[in-house]
Amino acid sequence: MNLALNVPPSTGESEVIANVLEEVLSDCALTPLLGYLPHQGLPQHRETMAKWLEQLHVVTDVDHLFITHGGQHGLSIALGMAASPNGTVLTERFTYSGMIALSAMSGYRLHGVAGDMHGLLPDELDRAFSETKARVLFSTPTLQTPTGTIMPQERRQEIAEVIRRHDGILIEDDAYAFLFREPPRPISFLLPERSFYVTSFAKCLAPGLRIATMIVPEKFRDRCINAMRATGWMASPIMAEVVARLIHSGDLHRQVQLKRAEAARRNAVADEVLADWLPVVSTTPGFHRWLPIPAGRTLIALVAQAAQAGITLAPPGALQQVDRGTLGVRICLGHPATGDDLKRALLQLRRILESAEELSFV
Repeated sequence: MNLALNVPPSTGESEVIANVLEEVLSDCALTPLLGYLPHQGLPQHRETMAKWLEQLHVVTDVDHLFITHGGQHGLSIALGMAASPNGTVLTERFTYSGMIALSAMSGYRLHGVAGDMHGLLPDELDRAFSETKARVLFSTPTLQTPTGTIMPQERRQEIAEVIRRHDGILIEDDAYAFLFREPPRPISFLLPERSFYVTSFAKCLAPGLRIATMIVPEKFRDRCINAMRATGWMASPIMAEVVARLIHSGDLHRQVQLKRAEAARRNAVADEVLADWLPVVSTTPGFHRWLPIPAGRTLIALVAQAAQAGITLAPPGALQQVDRGTLGVRICLGHPATGDDLKRALLQLRRILESAEELSFV
């Protein structure tokens, strides 16, 4: 059972997407989508997605909104604009695996910044900017992966002040904002002139669509258009059309409601089975939880024992030395097909946690 891949639980999105694709074919809308179209995406698609973003407290004009080939593509472009080759990029101490992959490919040096149950600590971020001379911060303030922390609004304002004081640039990943009935305002809202804001439709619809939006500062807009051309010309107009139609029809809103409800059900299962081990860090359920490593255990042995029991766990990549009290592993709740499958996997994990550590390495 895979508890390492952070995918959304299925809520009937396949049938909904299939119906839209049939509509595109039946009303002769396909042919206009098959050519070389604007790098930023079609204006009508961007207008529709900008309207959707307003529900996340994100207001922008279509001139600064880009449709990208998934969130990872947007992050890659933003880093290429903001970070120098072999430069240092600040992140949370435990960060998104896609950012680690980008750093490995492009040579960025990631520097983890300490945080607490509310996310990044402003004083630690201030110190990191000063000591590393970094210019860029990558952050996921809302349901951070892997730890699941949510940064309160006051902290976001403090973080924005630190970034501005150091003339920094923020790359903000907001992939999970849709899970909130009243989403927190992004830090980017406080720093529009120095922020790249990225959110995708992977978690609220399906990862295979590979459609995301990125809002860029004015001074980077022209360069980002060229970056889109250089890295794929444009995101798929057909998939962008699917997303736009789902927004217009209300099906995306209905999928969001279903995803929220399923996240709540799966978190309830996790709390029931692993109540003695899982801290509660959020009143808004997400698709992943942070499991601190219990005393007397090692991370590598826990992952190995779980693998022997048929459960896949992914250890996080720590960017700085961490003490035992901060070590943990992300538990992804969305991949098992049903709640019962998830419960069986978590029960097996609980048996491992309740037993003595069985593996030794010599």
